[in-house]
Amino acid sequence: MDVKKFNILIAPNSFKECADSVEITEYIKGSLFKLLPEEIKSKIDFLLKPISDGGDGFLQVCQRNFGVEFLHFEISNPFNGDKFFCPVGYYQESKTIYIESAEVLGMKIIPVEFRRPMSLSSKGMGELLLQLYDFVMDGIMDVEKVIIGIGGTGINDLGMGMMEVFGLELYDSKDNMLEVLPRNFSKVEKIVVPEVTLPYKIEIILDVENPLLGIDGASLLFSEQKGATDEESKEMEKGFSHILDELEIDDDTQSKLNGAGGGLSAAMKMFFNADEKYADKFIKEDLKVDAVNHKVDLVITGEGKLDSQTFLNKGAFIVVNEFAQRNVPIIFLCGASEGDLPKVENLKVIEISEYFDSIEESIQKIDQGIDIASRKISKEIIQLFAKKNS
Repeated sequence: MDVKKFNILIAPNSFKECADSVEITEYIKGSLFKLLPEEIKSKIDFLLKPISDGGDGFLQVCQRNFGVEFLHFEISNPFNGDKFFCPVGYYQESKTIYIESAEVLGMKIIPVEFRRPMSLSSKGMGELLLQLYDFVMDGIMDVEKVIIGIGGTGINDLGMGMMEVFGLELYDSKDNMLEVLPRNFSKVEKIVVPEVTLPYKIEIILDVENPLLGIDGASLLFSEQKGATDEESKEMEKGFSHILDELEIDDDTQSKLNGAGGGLSAAMKMFFNADEKYADKFIKEDLKVDAVNHKVDLVITGEGKLDSQTFLNKGAFIVVNEFAQRNVPIIFLCGASEGDLPKVENLKVIEISEYFDSIEESIQKIDQGIDIASRKISKEIIQLFAKKNS
């Protein structure tokens, strides 16, 4: 009997504060390679497509797909202004810079004790863009486009810290200058707004399709996971709304602003007229993870946490939706899940934290967790392989 080839797509998103999607992809493939019998393994084609929705791991995915080289720029961290070296990607042939906002302003670079969004600034992003501005104007670099993956940030300051670098100033009712931090937004009575013309175009990759304001917005939905209390979340919502009014942004425009990156995406749109590209388009068109071009028998995807935010069309669920509609079996690996699981036919969820005493231990031992999960996955592969060849 002629044995048919079995095609497996491995396309996980990053596991936030644990491992990027490139690492997770290699862990999964390595584990399965150890577990599968030789007669089946020789008939399997692995398609490795680590993904990013703009959040953690964006740079590694861009390096793998677009061949970017890494450069480093010295910028301020979000919590105390100390300097650190931040990586960016540069593809000289297309004159494009790739920036991962999580590397500039992310949870992974903010120690737990400093995760207080009311006192955090996006200043580092402004410093990075300004250095690129200077390099281009001085002829040091040739840059026509800056692509910024927005997600995984620990800040929630509406991008005002970024704009402070370009000259934005906040004042209270007594004409006292205020620190450009969310804790002061509700006190603002005057804003000095800089006029900035960048020598390059900005495109932002958005990890979530959520509004800037409201119950599903940057402050009320996302700031608590960044360390804010419930009261602080409400105060930042109020502050955002006040700043937008002071900037004379009309209600219709406000309703169309995106809330990704703690409002960073909204600032990119308001001040730099950035082009927006949602993760769905980036993953399918730029990374070429789609069901039309890839005829596969099994999809393995996942991300660190499976919860309500996953269903806001974040990376891993884009993959699920793309292949589920073609009845392809899908295995979703996650560190942990919360709330009701999605009702998707042919979808199986594996929680790695179930194999350990705590979520913290599962993060520290992610490679071991994937090894254990792969035992279950390999059994699934053997069954599907036998079914295809029966």
